[in-house]
Amino acid sequence: MKRFIWLAFVLGAAACGGSASSGVATPTAPSAVPAPAGVSSGATVQGTVTAPGSGASAPSSLASSSAAVQGLAVEVVGAGVSAPVDAAGRFTLRGVPSGTVRLRFFGPGVDATASLAGVNTTDTITIVVVVSAAAATIVSESRNGAPASPSVVEVEGRIEAVQPQEWIVVNGRRILVPAGTPMREGDRIRDWSDLKPGVRVHVKARVEGQDLVATFIEVQNTDTGLPVTLNGLVERLTGTAAAFEFMVNGRLVRGDAATAFFGDGDRADSFASLANGRRVEVKGQQRDGFVYAVRIHVNRPDDDEDEEDEDEDDDRGPQQESASIHGTLTEIGGSVPNLTLRVGGTLVRTSAATEVKRRGDRQGLEALRVGQSLHVVGDRRADGSLDARKIEIDDDAAGGEVEIEGALGGLSGTCPAVRFGVNGFQIVTNGATEFENGGCSALKNGDKVKVEGVRQANGTILATEVERKR
Repeated sequence: MKRFIWLAFVLGAAACGGSASSGVATPTAPSAVPAPAGVSSGATVQGTVTAPGSGASAPSSLASSSAAVQGLAVEVVGAGVSAPVDAAGRFTLRGVPSGTVRLRFFGPGVDATASLAGVNTTDTITIVVVVSAAAATIVSESRNGAPASPSVVEVEGRIEAVQPQEWIVVNGRRILVPAGTPMREGDRIRDWSDLKPGVRVHVKARVEGQDLVATFIEVQNTDTGLPVTLNGLVERLTGTAAAFEFMVNGRLVRGDAATAFFGDGDRADSFASLANGRRVEVKGQQRDGFVYAVRIHVNRPDDDEDEEDEDEDDDRGPQQESASIHGTLTEIGGSVPNLTLRVGGTLVRTSAATEVKRRGDRQGLEALRVGQSLHVVGDRRADGSLDARKIEIDDDAAGGEVEIEGALGGLSGTCPAVRFGVNGFQIVTNGATEFENGGCSALKNGDKVKVEGVRQANGTILATEVERKR
């Protein structure tokens, strides 16, 4: 079973001290490294590495096992900025350059990278990253670019757990909610009875030591029945078909006899196909501290049944195995939906059944552009090419057109030049941006918006059109 480490980057954490343990197996973690000469300014990423399994009741706890963080380090690839993780699991990166940067996490058994887009030199950034032996995924992100108030952060997402009158968990982060904290939904006043697992909120909070303390909670959507979708590898599977649980990307998933299982091609499957290390897609409902699995799609290794199906599937050709690749899209041929792509040197074919997403937002095949970084999951043919079932757009090339939809957060600036976040993207507008359904001045945190724009060299999206959803 692959070793997963949950990285919770907490604003206001003490600057790291000490050094990584010596004698660490390759790759070796560095000693404490200050910002390089000539880099007196830049973004700051402060963090705390915690071990998985602390539970939703205390996801921001610093009570991590020293063995879980021993020898780990983090660096900004190509920037000469790095830091060790100390015995308490803390580190600080200073002088992080602007634009899109790659963060590399490495140490015994771990060597993984994740891209962080839209970095500005005045930012203090906090993210949550799930890291396996060779893969890192940013699952939530908040940032504050105002140096005068670095202790203020904003967190947006669904409530994952609740301790009434004490705290809520949003995007894996525990947020204390003092008595009297303002809570609103539009013009309506809300209270603790409205803070339930599955409710979507936008929280403004201040940092007090190693805690986040809510100063304002905006309720965005009270429909707790909206489905939750998780993709990743199964970890720490326990139980039976009647009652089981496992972890996916740091999230606890539970199921029972009512959970439906499906395999490739949506054929019926069973609990027996579930195993540690298997890649799954979970569709479920947010409960208090876990996701209840309504449906689990399991990517199983090829078996005799697969081979029989492949013999009958003449138009796709013989399949050898399920596979996934990461790479840059360098060529696009054909026409939608039957495209031929060149991704990191591999020939990839699409069809009407190919699913395309960008940070969880469903896209059409028309969204694919040369220069994008893609994660492709599909069936490999005997000639090494891939028939794509799913394509995730990990990053867009500068100059590429982008369309994204979601809730607006972190709104700042003065119209027409404003800045806000949508689904982890940093959006900027200017005098040429077209605003629909109310204009620029009508925008407010929590609005559902559709943004069309162009990716800039610094990772931001310059919006050509912003549409408020009614």
